[in-house]
Amino acid sequence: MITWMQKHKKWLVITIWISAIAFIGAGSVNWGSYGFGFGSDKVASVGDIDIHIDEYQRVYNQVLNEYAKIPQLGGILDEAQAKQLGIPQIALQRIIQQAQIRNFAQDLGLMVSDEEVGREILNANVYVDEKGNFSHEVYERALQSMQISKSDFEEMLRNEMLVQKLLGVVNANQMGMLISVTPLEVATLEMSSSVRDRLMVKSLPITQVKFTANEADIRAFWEQNAQNWKTPMEFEIEYILVPFNAYTPDDEALKKHYDDFKSDYIDDSGHLMSLEESREKLVRDVQKIEAESAAKREYINLKNSSKKGEIITIKDNERFFVKDGIDLVVADMKAAQVGQVLKPIEASEGFVTLRLMSKKESANQSFEEAKSAVKALYERNKRKEALAELAQRSVANFSGSDMGFVDRFYNGAILTLNEQERGYFISQVFESKNKQGYVLFDDKAVLYRILEQSATPLVQNNEALMLAKGAKYEALLNALADYLNKTYKTTIYIDVSK
Repeated sequence: MITWMQKHKKWLVITIWISAIAFIGAGSVNWGSYGFGFGSDKVASVGDIDIHIDEYQRVYNQVLNEYAKIPQLGGILDEAQAKQLGIPQIALQRIIQQAQIRNFAQDLGLMVSDEEVGREILNANVYVDEKGNFSHEVYERALQSMQISKSDFEEMLRNEMLVQKLLGVVNANQMGMLISVTPLEVATLEMSSSVRDRLMVKSLPITQVKFTANEADIRAFWEQNAQNWKTPMEFEIEYILVPFNAYTPDDEALKKHYDDFKSDYIDDSGHLMSLEESREKLVRDVQKIEAESAAKREYINLKNSSKKGEIITIKDNERFFVKDGIDLVVADMKAAQVGQVLKPIEASEGFVTLRLMSKKESANQSFEEAKSAVKALYERNKRKEALAELAQRSVANFSGSDMGFVDRFYNGAILTLNEQERGYFISQVFESKNKQGYVLFDDKAVLYRILEQSATPLVQNNEALMLAKGAKYEALLNALADYLNKTYKTTIYIDVSK
């Protein structure tokens, strides 16, 4: 299921053409300290635009909801599944791409007026009263329920409209229809799609390579890379957690919230759900409101020292209170002053407020502290280098298993490769210009030799025409993405891979 998801990821992320752009940012992205800057909640800076944590969380939830609607994923994704699918990285990529486009639009002199934003809100036909007319009261209650200010919501809407306006100016939405391709390009694509290789393969496990490092080599490797092995930051904190499930709303509270915020309980088809249909979400929403209110009281208690919290010591590589894959508490503690009481932070379990009692900065580990980790990495690197040398020597005259003919979309068994490894292996074989070679994995190298080729057309001409247009369209989008990445410097302040 996960491999199917990864294979079709490009077509499942639904944000106009943005999601089809490859994130070509290795040369233009600067990684920050993985925590928020002092006194800031910035996730990233892109050109002249700062991206904040609340913006990232909204985009994360959008991506999560899109993936949850894919039947193959079962409809519900927890945090572990989201991380496995790479949703935190996809959300960060998406919001960075949107910020790049906004920078580009601003440089072109494009803007969205207050009148345009107002018309968009009216035309949405969501914030309406019982007669179907726009209602300021319904609108404001809806924003209150979403815990977003009117100015923030309208600025978010303005940004989205700016992206849409730029796409309209450059005809991005129609670009695919306008692209022309030559008969030669169609024939070339049709031929490349229909090529099949008859492969001989053999696996060389890394266990065939023996290597033992001496301490002098390990120490030299550590000296060259000492900054990679650091002691974690340590924090002593006093905290109070108010869990969401500390309050169980009764039917009267649920009905009142439902009556006050009906616009929050509209299904995907735009119809208002009944109270019973909304009950699960209603309970969560009311619990969240009550927990936040209680957490604000606990913040005052902790700040005035009128109530004691639990005292613990944690390290920055430990999972404390997380939300949407980000350890918000640790990130905030890195920026806080000793003695400071942090306002309630929403985490997956509830709202937490804390006092930072002491902070111990990170430092390079000594050789003895890092020795086991250094030794493991050094030996792994050396074994992999030796495995590549063995594969290079063996590829010319190896004898292996004849797989028969395979194409680019082959999904049968290949030795002991799993689905992800198989897909990578096939892609490397078909992208190579050599008749024989090898593909290196962490624990093995797979040798291959093309015994013969065949080219049986697999698609009809009209399908090849659409594929050729799509390939050309994607090339244009990637060229634009490359320009945006090189033009608008990106600095990322958090690590969403943890």
